[in-house]
Amino acid sequence: MKKIVILFCVCVSMISCSNKRIIHIYTPDKTKCVTIINDNNIRYIADGKISNVPDTNYIKLDVQNIDPLGDVIHICWNKDYVWDIVVHRSKVLESKLDTTRFSFKTSLPLNEIGVPTEKKFRKEGCAIFSFDLMRLSPNKGAVVEY
Repeated sequence: MKKIVILFCVCVSMISCSNKRIIHIYTPDKTKCVTIINDNNIRYIADGKISNVPDTNYIKLDVQNIDPLGDVIHICWNKDYVWDIVVHRSKVLESKLDTTRFSFKTSLPLNEIGVPTEKKFRKEGCAIFSFDLMRLSPNKGAVVEY
């Protein structure tokens, strides 16, 4: 009986500790999609609308050192890549991205005085999604479903 109670407590604590959340970010015309799977301090970013981590075209990140207020995904869809994404201050744990089709960086571009800037991501064809607010900021450039 004691073993069953301990096993039950372990199972409940493992289930309750998971904070898995799936977010889909689309181009405004919904022709392209990026899926973000958050599981506690691990974040997967993958091409397409999916519900599980695929075998290819994804990146696995450690996001535990990102300040919650600054936890955003910067994305642009353009001619050179299917998408160009930055998750500032994230740490890449695993990348299975086709780098000829997808661009991912862990640092924002720097302005002329060396300060990280979001300016590129506030242009047409780009979007910034805030995980703290759970919305686009500003509210344009993409369609979000979760």
